[in-house]
Formats: sequence, C-alpha cells, structure tokens
Amino acid sequence: MTLFWTVVLAVVQGLAEFFPVSSSAHLTILGALGRIQEKDALVFFLVLHFGTLAATTLFFGRQLLALAAGALRGDRGAWRFLGMVAVTTAATGFLGLGLKPVTERVVTSPGIAGTILLFTAGYLWCTRYLPAGTKTRDQIGWVDAVLVGLAQGLAVVPGVSRSGASISSGLARGLDRETAFQYSFLASLPAIAGAFLLEARQAFSAENPHLADDVLGAAISFAVGFGALWLWRRVVIRYGPHAFAPWCLVAGLGGIAVALFKAAGP
Repeated sequence: MTLFWTVVLAVVQGLAEFFPVSSSAHLTILGALGRIQEKDALVFFLVLHFGTLAATTLFFGRQLLALAAGALRGDRGAWRFLGMVAVTTAATGFLGLGLKPVTERVVTSPGIAGTILLFTAGYLWCTRYLPAGTKTRDQIGWVDAVLVGLAQGLAVVPGVSRSGASISSGLARGLDRETAFQYSFLASLPAIAGAFLLEARQAFSAENPHLADDVLGAAISFAVGFGALWLWRRVVIRYGPHAFAPWCLVAGLGGIAVALFKAAGP
C-alpha cells in the first residue's frame, strides 16, 4: 500500500468513524479504488479503528475518570450506568459476533457497502421527525441499553454507521441529544476495544510487513478523529444526526458506481 493511500484512508477513518456515515463503508469503497488486497485491508482497517478508539478514550477522559471514581466510592448511579454499558456491550457482542462471518466476506465489496449506506441515509433522515427526548443518563433503562447495543452490533456490516445507529436508537427511545451522544460513545469503548484485542497480535506484530504504515495510519486517525468527535458533538446537539443523511446518500451511490466500474473493467 502506498503512502498516499495510507494517509487518505487514515484521514477518512478519523472523520467517518465519528460522523454517522459508516467508516467501514468508506474504507471499503476507497480500498477498492486503491486496489488494496483483502488480507492487508482487514489488518489496516483494524489498526485505524485503534486510532479512533484512543481518540474516543481521550475525549471522554473526564467522564471515564468520574465513573471510575464513583464506582470506587460505591456510588449507585455510577454502578447503574456501568451496568447499562455492560448490557449494551453484551447485546453488541451477541449480534456482532453472529454477523462476523458475513461481514468478513463483504468487507471489500463496494457495491454492498454502498447499498447499505442508502439504508443508513434513510434512518438518519427519519430522526428528523422524532420528538425531542428528555431522558438523562440516570434515566437510561434496560430496554434502551439493549436496543443501543443491537444497533451497535449491526455496525459490523459495512454501510451501517455505529454512531449513527446507536445515537438514532437512543433518540428513538427518548434520550436527549447530549445523553444519546455520550452514551453512544462511552458504551462503544468495551466493544471496540474487545474487537481490537482479538486481532491486536496480528496487527502490531513485528512480522507484519506493513507495520510502519499501520502505526502511521493509527496516529493520523487518532488526530483527525479527535477533532471530528469535537465537531460531531456540536452537530448532534444543534441539528441532529439527519444532517448527514445527504452525505450517506451520495457516498452510497458512489459505492455502487465503483462496483459497476470494477465489474465493467478488465
């Protein structure tokens, strides 16, 4: 993989991981354009997700420290919230692991990713018509936690946005925008970290011939991702997720166009 594609894909991951546009779909479509081999793509995309995971952890550092301190003090609110995150993580793992064999076969298919992005555009646009939610963090219930977890689990399919699906599910369950935003990302940390740790040895092994590219990509996705997360929070609070529906529509049509171009090529 060339330096150009390393930088491009890392920047795209940093932006698309947090904006509700499905980073996996964008990486799939661009990876097809760059003619990146499937075995290299799987590892590199995983490393890029590590960069944005680190950005999420830093961005929510204060909240995470407050939760840890509250749990150590025996605060019931902190333990209840952590319990909700555990339920969300379990639901995510249940659905995500079940879909993994399917996603591994379509991770380099721009046509499938593009088609599913059209679905993402549709559900993001529908959030425009949801009534304003009023539930705060302390009012998140078990059903809310399960539904957000299932939405996250669907995001293993290229084209389904993790943040878009989980935030939209939270809004549909009556969470206010700030709570839906925070819960979406705080509850994503265990699932994303777990998925990364399953493959971390392969990604950062000295035997990896693309280790330097992978480390550079992770650093870029971290830096870009932190800025994107800061911006995404302001968009969610002020406008809502539907603001990104047109982006998903255009990207989805682009993915289908790439697939048709590849099919017609030599």
